[in-house]
Amino acid sequence: MAISGIILAGGRSSRMGLDKTLLQYNNETLIERTVRNLRHCADEIIIASNSTAKYNLPGIVEVPDIYPDMGPLGGMHAALLAARHQHSFVVSCDMPFFSTEFVKYMVERKAGYDVVVAEIQKRWEPLCAVYSRNCIEPIERLLQAGVSKVYLFYTDVRVLTISESQLRLVGDIEEIFCNLNTPADLALLKNKNHAL
Repeated sequence: MAISGIILAGGRSSRMGLDKTLLQYNNETLIERTVRNLRHCADEIIIASNSTAKYNLPGIVEVPDIYPDMGPLGGMHAALLAARHQHSFVVSCDMPFFSTEFVKYMVERKAGYDVVVAEIQKRWEPLCAVYSRNCIEPIERLLQAGVSKVYLFYTDVRVLTISESQLRLVGDIEEIFCNLNTPADLALLKNKNHAL
């Protein structure tokens, strides 16, 4: 699939208390798992990590933020600038259960849109969505103004919102958008013993 895969991995992991990307789950780190999943649906993978060699994974490009300390939006901006393709699937490193089927479903709807984003319980899921390079300029305007909320540039681009009922056709919504923020989140998942 001619898209870029972008992993947002530059956060401080303050609620987890240690680097989330290096947490072990089923004998691999979260960053390794996310890279493995993306290899099935993207032909290049970029990690926004605030480094150029934090992970040293074969064939993976790492980029630092151009606008530091601006959260996921800063990482998205740097990675979209580095991306070879017009569209990228962007995912946060602490959302390890997205599926290849979900990515393909979202990417297949990108024609004519700059953002393809899920809406769960009337809230967007902007850190597991498709973005085009047309988002770079409006994102940059926000960053220059000191604004870091991801969805605030949506008014300046073409957005396709995917509903819960549509998403249920491609997988378990709770699993796809499962977010690991605290040690309790990780413990809960390990207790569930997910088949990954």
